[in-house]
Amino acid sequence: MNKIDFLTQNIGVDWQNSLHNQDNVDVFANLCNQLPFEENCADTVVSFQVMEHLTEPDFFLSECYRILKSNGRIFITVPFMWHVHEEPNDYFRYTRYGLEYLLKKNGFVDIEIKENTGFWQMWVLKFNYHTLRFARGPLKYFWLPIWWLGQTISPFLDKYDKHPQETASYTVLARRP
Repeated sequence: MNKIDFLTQNIGVDWQNSLHNQDNVDVFANLCNQLPFEENCADTVVSFQVMEHLTEPDFFLSECYRILKSNGRIFITVPFMWHVHEEPNDYFRYTRYGLEYLLKKNGFVDIEIKENTGFWQMWVLKFNYHTLRFARGPLKYFWLPIWWLGQTISPFLDKYDKHPQETASYTVLARRP
């Protein structure tokens, strides 16, 4: 399936100096300022791993609320236990309580917040990212089975040893009334 099966229009927004591929960016904007869209123009806002890079995440959420139509949805992912990245533009980490507070403060309802990993998957992800720097030349063949084993076993460990407070990130779904 491609994106056309799910939506009629997709507008990619990013800031001008992003480190990421900008081939699908339609609009360049500072997400800490007013977004260049009319009120009530969007059915859905999607923000994956962005809010930690914003100096004004509260204002960003108020702008998302402004541009969403009634019953529009916002879909967000944010890191919780993750390393500092894209320095110096990495400002926040969010708990489920902080996310709920910010969303309610900005008028959102039907807020669902889900942990994306438990302790074991989070630990394996961190281990894999950290050891990746040692995976040069033939040494990478040493690490590949270790990474595979960890990524294969950790979801099962999380299923039986639940620690929702120790997650790598959260997924959030909320609605504008």
